[in-house]
Parts: sequence; structure tokens; C-alpha cells
Amino acid sequence: MVGAKIGWKLVLAAFTLVVGLVANKAVSTAWKLGSGGKPPKGGQGGYAEVVTWAVASGAAAAAAKLFAERRAAAYWLKSTGYAPPGYEQDAVNGVLVKATDTALSKKQD
Repeated sequence: MVGAKIGWKLVLAAFTLVVGLVANKAVSTAWKLGSGGKPPKGGQGGYAEVVTWAVASGAAAAAAKLFAERRAAAYWLKSTGYAPPGYEQDAVNGVLVKATDTALSKKQD
């Protein structure tokens, strides 16, 4: 089980790294196309510009993390035949969900 956890963390890290780099490039390119300039660094630029950049890059990072985690879990399931550590396969529709999801642990009355 320890080997599976280490393997899962390595797979997840690889997916997260690649997807994160792509997301960063995409949001930077979108910023350049939309504003005509480079994204603000080190607090340079106006307040609205810095806040807008922070929101855009934060949203892209969160979406990229979620996407990478789901793709990595699907890859793990396809490669090994079982869900990655900390995940369960939902019996109803077959998707992978985190084992800590409260919807799985609710008992039917």
C-alpha cells in the first residue's frame, strides 16, 4: 500500500506540473491578448489590474489542479485497474470520487 501511495503521488505530481504549466501559459497569453501588455509582476500596475490578474491566475490554477487530479485518477484507474489511494469508484455512474466525499458515506434510511 505504501508503494501505491508513493506511485500515486508521483503520477499526480507529473500531471499537476504539466497541466499547471499549460494553464499558466494560457492565462498569460489571454492576458496579453486582452490587455495588450504583460501581466503585472511584483505589484506593478494599478490596483484593479493587479486584483484582476490575481483572480484570473488563481481561478486558472484552481481549475488546472482539479483537471489534473481528475485526469491523473482516470489514468491511474486505467493503468492499474483499481482506484488510486484515497479514491473510490462510484457504483452508480462509475466515476472516481475522493473517499472523504460525504455523499458516499451517507446511509440510506
